[in-house]
Amino acid sequence: MSEPNSADFALLKVKTADGPPAVYTLLCGIEGVTINRSVQTSERYRRDCAKPNRAGTRKLRVTGSSWSISGTGSDNVDLETEYSDAFGVRKDYDVELYKDDGTDAGKLMGTYAGTGILTTRNQSYTQDADSGGAEITIEGEGSLAWTAAP
Repeated sequence: MSEPNSADFALLKVKTADGPPAVYTLLCGIEGVTINRSVQTSERYRRDCAKPNRAGTRKLRVTGSSWSISGTGSDNVDLETEYSDAFGVRKDYDVELYKDDGTDAGKLMGTYAGTGILTTRNQSYTQDADSGGAEITIEGEGSLAWTAAP
């Protein structure tokens, strides 16, 4: 039997200094990470010339592609400066995928890297329940590159 080789958790990091070496800061508290990729298309319908009385079939043309990353978890006031500096600004981001191997750090499977803009940052607080929620969205620009861990 074969099973998919899936990551157990992901860490989201933002580049906070160019370096060398470049410095990436973990967005500690963001525990749920979703990577969305989509392709934009245009469509047209073409009839079969040998069957002119039949409806045409759809033909798709790829016109572009995009990606975004969304994250959910706990708000982290210690990172207020990093979030404020990134909001609405192009920054480099890494999403590291890990397997739970019983160690404190886990085993790195690989990293997605790309340039994006932090476009949404929602923070939620309530006095009578579990508090300090966070939701973020990063809209990507260019490609999202995958590098497998050695």
